[in-house]
Amino acid sequence: MVWTLFVTLLLLLARLFGGPLIKDYATGSEAHVDRLITTALIISVALVIDRLVRRFYWEGHLKQRRNRETPKLIQDIVTVFLVAIGITFALWWQEGLSLAGIAAGSIAIAAGIGVALQPDIQDIVSGIATNMEGSYSIGDWVTVSSEHLPGPVYGCISGSSWHSTYLTLEDGTRASVPNHLFTANVVINHSLPVGAKRLEVDVGFDSRLPADRVIDMLLGEAYKAVRHPGLSRSPDPEVIATALTSDAMVYRVRFWFFPNQCSPTVAKSLVLRALQDVALQNELPMPVTQIEMTSPPDIRDLLEPREIQEALTNTGLFRKALSAEEREALGSSCRAVELSKGSVLMRQGDAAVSMFIVLEGAISIAINTPSGEQQEVAISAAGDVVGEMSLMTGAPRTATVTALTRLRALEITRETIDGMLKKNPELFERFSRVLAQRQMEIDALANRRVDKRTVERDILSRMRAFFSRMTGGADPA
Repeated sequence: MVWTLFVTLLLLLARLFGGPLIKDYATGSEAHVDRLITTALIISVALVIDRLVRRFYWEGHLKQRRNRETPKLIQDIVTVFLVAIGITFALWWQEGLSLAGIAAGSIAIAAGIGVALQPDIQDIVSGIATNMEGSYSIGDWVTVSSEHLPGPVYGCISGSSWHSTYLTLEDGTRASVPNHLFTANVVINHSLPVGAKRLEVDVGFDSRLPADRVIDMLLGEAYKAVRHPGLSRSPDPEVIATALTSDAMVYRVRFWFFPNQCSPTVAKSLVLRALQDVALQNELPMPVTQIEMTSPPDIRDLLEPREIQEALTNTGLFRKALSAEEREALGSSCRAVELSKGSVLMRQGDAAVSMFIVLEGAISIAINTPSGEQQEVAISAAGDVVGEMSLMTGAPRTATVTALTRLRALEITRETIDGMLKKNPELFERFSRVLAQRQMEIDALANRRVDKRTVERDILSRMRAFFSRMTGGADPA
């Protein structure tokens, strides 16, 4: 600033009072020297104006009063603009060149320079664009990802030039990133919008621990951890389960921090240390891979007889009505069937010939609406039973059942049930009690009040009448 004022003052004195000296030492070239001094004076005045703008606006007003630092690139652009105006004015005033001629010549020169310096100009234009649109500013924490970089670069913008933007990394070093990478790639600005940003850490514990208790312990410690400076109490931290393996349940702890007060690495460290403390205090076992040496299983036994017995045992109708010996006998008469997606197991209104216990897959249960369309009312999956009421009472099917996936199911036919009832007539009353309980549960969902004994007697009478007609014999007592 001082040297610029001093040079400007010397040029001004030479312009005003240097005429005699110019005549003595530049005889015959006074006019050329005079125009040269005037041109230099105009350019020097432009530089003085630039220094004043830097001193009182960039440094004084924005940085000291408003705490905003202007990128060096913007300051340099203003300097070039002021000097260009000074040169244009001097050529017009002293050399008599028209503004149109100066502009045409400048364009031609710029085109030649542009071809030679295309990569550098790309960086210059990119730097101007990002500064003008305000996508980031000095002091913002950003992540830059590009195929030209070894990995995502996280740092605080500390400055920018014609060619590069400078990032101060977490370790204190500075990275110089070409400006065109900021416009050609995705840049995440962690400082905008203003406020806390979310981070997350994953921890794993033994999969046999109750998930709700682990979540409560981790969440309680996360609430304590976010009281540290740099972390945010709002929004509240949260804990979710993200993965389940044979050995571990993985929990993700989400919390919020202020990028301008704490680095992500430090923030994660604070929370992880807190989670370790609660794990040690409560002696939460970490996942351990367990290896058990056993003989190869009999796959056919596992997937057929044993699977059938487990399905019958887990089905309330047979678990409550049949003894273990009777279930074993029933299992020998059943068969597992495989159906493709879209297969229809039963249609509404048809007569019942079998019931199904779902082993694998899912089925859709739909009823016909008055308009003739089908309306889905329920979804059943592994362990659920369909068709038992119609099979036991002889009533028409009340819904259409369709396989939503590839389906494996245990099919129990009417003949199988009839054979069991002939051998043991007491099963009529056992089955009727279980079916009555299920019917009452359905009535309760529909807000219908019924008497349990009445329902049992009704189902029992329908069962006896149906199986008596089917066999052509007398109504069993």
